[in-house]
Amino acid sequence: MATTLTRWDPFNELANMRGVMDRIFDQSVGRFPAFRSSSEDLGPATLGIDIYETPAEYVVKAAVPGIDPKDIDISVEDEVLTIKGEYRHETGVTEESYLRRELRSGAFQRTLRLPPTVAVENATANFEHGVLKLSLPKKAEARARSIKITPAGVLEGAHN
Repeated sequence: MATTLTRWDPFNELANMRGVMDRIFDQSVGRFPAFRSSSEDLGPATLGIDIYETPAEYVVKAAVPGIDPKDIDISVEDEVLTIKGEYRHETGVTEESYLRRELRSGAFQRTLRLPPTVAVENATANFEHGVLKLSLPKKAEARARSIKITPAGVLEGAHN
């Protein structure tokens, strides 16, 4: 009986572990169920993102170096944000010429469920130095408000 030897690739194991960890964190209960991506979207050319919140908006940043902004498609449908594009290899360089190839290539797509508090119609997108920045303003009714306490027996705006 013949046995086949397979060369162990530790980087492949790390990539597999990252995929498992991403799925675990995507399925965990977070602070807010929005902004979760589906594990099907994490393919060979994964789009890394950062998401943070300010009092007035949510901000999504994506690193897309080497991509022309006009080649990025951003859409929102049924409270689902989709960012699509494609990393392309240099033209004119044959596969045999590469000594090492670590830059990503291929299509990417990332989808995120938005919270219902986003005013999608007022969203903006900027692109600078290979970073896509989406500003997703919150609806006015969803923003935090402060309520002032008036002294007992005094109505605000009342004149004596």
